[in-house]
Amino acid sequence: MGEAWMAAVKVNGRTAEAKAFRVERVVKATRELATAGGYDAVQMREVARVAQTALSTLYKYYASKDELITAAIQSELHSLADDLLRRPPRQRTAEGRAGEVFVRAFLGMVRDPGFAHAAMSVHKTLREYDPDRGERPTEGDQIAQWSMPFTRIAAAQAWGPDHRSTPMQSRTLSMLENLWGASVVGWLNGDTSVDEVKRRLRLAAKRLLISDPAVPNGNSSESN
Repeated sequence: MGEAWMAAVKVNGRTAEAKAFRVERVVKATRELATAGGYDAVQMREVARVAQTALSTLYKYYASKDELITAAIQSELHSLADDLLRRPPRQRTAEGRAGEVFVRAFLGMVRDPGFAHAAMSVHKTLREYDPDRGERPTEGDQIAQWSMPFTRIAAAQAWGPDHRSTPMQSRTLSMLENLWGASVVGWLNGDTSVDEVKRRLRLAAKRLLISDPAVPNGNSSESN
């Protein structure tokens, strides 16, 4: 009885711990649904059911399924960062290590194509056309939620956790992230093989990052 009561408090309570636990359950449910059926399988009502959370409570935390999937993406990035800490890339050069980060992230998508479909549907979907878009700054919230942590993870593995990327390095990592996203979409669509994507990501990292004179070991070679 005591354990059951504590579990109920943990799920339904109002403490910070209870809120965090509910969010964890919601993100897990989102991931499970995406794994099973891709983007279309993630529906707010179904997420609430699987997570054993009231639909009204779910909407307090997330306004849409895209926000839910974005939260699952953030969880995936945390898992990627943890995996890289446990098993850091062994390449000798900065460009080789950065390339390996993108390859490892791609292989994570390959292992879960349903989640990859959901993630790319959010990450690569065009926003509603606005003819006045060029007259005011663009809001990059959705892009920042994925790209900035992703490129920081790659930078930390390439040059160390205390490294401050140069503008050229930051641009190059963003270019690699764009290539990575396009490659995931290409693989999902059956246009590109896993091995070809791995070759492209490693080659792009080698060719692009080595062009920055601020990159350590810039003259080193790394096999594809």
